[in-house]
Parts: sequence; structure tokens; C-alpha cells
Amino acid sequence: MTRMFDRRQLLRGSMMAGGGMALAAWLPAWAQTNSSGIAAPLPEVSGEDIRLRIAHQMMTVDGRESHAIGINGTVPGPLIRLREGQKVRLHVENTLDEDSSIHWHGLILPFQMDGVPGISFPGIKPRSTFTYEFPVVQAGTYWYHSHSGLQEQMGHYGPIVIDPKDADPVGYDREHVVVLSDHSPLHPHTIFKKLKQQAGYFNRQKQTLAGLLRGEDLPLKDRLDWGGMRMDPTDISDVTGSTYTYLINGHGPKDNWTALFRPGERVRLRFV
Repeated sequence: MTRMFDRRQLLRGSMMAGGGMALAAWLPAWAQTNSSGIAAPLPEVSGEDIRLRIAHQMMTVDGRESHAIGINGTVPGPLIRLREGQKVRLHVENTLDEDSSIHWHGLILPFQMDGVPGISFPGIKPRSTFTYEFPVVQAGTYWYHSHSGLQEQMGHYGPIVIDPKDADPVGYDREHVVVLSDHSPLHPHTIFKKLKQQAGYFNRQKQTLAGLLRGEDLPLKDRLDWGGMRMDPTDISDVTGSTYTYLINGHGPKDNWTALFRPGERVRLRFV
């Protein structure tokens, strides 16, 4: 038997379906199945011989695709996990058409391996490979990044975790490495050029005459004091979220990155 729906039933069903879709958008990350930011682990490399590849790539932030420079195909680059007391060789291939480098931020190592072009080594030439080799003499949470041009701003960075050679003094059941960074669809050279032309180019919080008259901005005396210093009290807002999207492990706010754990677990968070 064929069931017939009247207009009222059809409208009721449509409203329920629409309401369900709207409700899904408000569900927490753990209740959504389409969020790429739910407990998305960072790729990890470890051992005595590690290979890293610097290359152009595209990355998607909050549904918007833009150009980036990644390591091993990801932004941020892979988590490098080492152990205190080991020796490591890191073979870094530069596929770019410009010099590149990797600086091991915070690591104690021979100065020739520090990765700062023009100071500790000449840099990694285009389409060539450089091998960093050094003993690991410490433990803790660190990071690595480019010291060439504005490559770091384009995604050329990643975390380092060095486990202690003896028992870890920190007890925990689960660990999450959290890399805080930002990304803009604008090329960093474009951002830099605009800031040189006008320091407050991206500042959407500048004070106005209308704000002064409404009593919303600084009083006139304070404005004159700032003017005498040739400074703007909102300079800290020159580059903000209107230009950059703030990321957690390469995920934007709409991905709603979420670290999962079980009730009662001791969770160690390593922030970079």
C-alpha cells in the first residue's frame, strides 16, 4: 500500500530535517563525525636516521585553500621524537628554488649544526640535501623552524620532543603535543610590504574622531600624549585575526581541534 503525505506532514518533516542540520552545527567536536580536528595526531618521525623534505604545498584552513611551505607534506612538520643520549642524523632535502634551513630551537649542539645561514653554516641550497648530525644531550619540548626568508611564516616549522634517558619525572597516562601557530592566505611578503607602506594597514581598531565625540575612545589629553610620541595605543592590533587564522596543530577554529582522553587519566600537554 502506498502511503500519502499531506502538505502539513511534508512541511513538518522538512522543518525537523532542517532543525537537525542546524543542531548538528552546534554539537561539540566529539559528537561530530565530519571534523578533521578531532584528536588528529601529528605525524611522527624518530630513530637515528631521519629524513625531512622541505617543499611547496597547499593547505586548507577552515575550508579555504592557500599556499604553504611544509615538511614531509604537512603543516606543522612532523613531530621529531628523540631520546636523551642518542645520536641523530637528520637528512634535510630542500626542493625549493631558494635557499632553506632548519634551526633546532633550544637544542644544545655543535654550532655548525645550529642551522642559521650566514652564521653557523651556508644554508641548504635549492634542490640539495644537507645532513645535520649531533648528540642529543638534553630532554624536553622544543621546536624546529626555518631561518631563511619568511619560510617559517609559511608553515616551515614543527615540534621536537626529547624523552629523558632515565625515568621521566613527570607521570602521565596520555600525552598531547599542541603546536600553536597562525596562517594567512596572503603571502608573507605581501603582508610585510603593506606593513612597510603603512604600519597600521591591517589595524581595524584605530581610534576615530567619531569615537572621541561619543566618549568611546581615549580622552583628548591622552590622544595628544600618544600623538606626541608618534604612537598609536592600538599598535598591538596591527596584525591580528583579521589577517591571520590562529591554528592548533595546523587546524583552524572551524575544525574545532579536540584532544581526547578517558576519565581519570593524567594528561600531559606539551605546548609549542
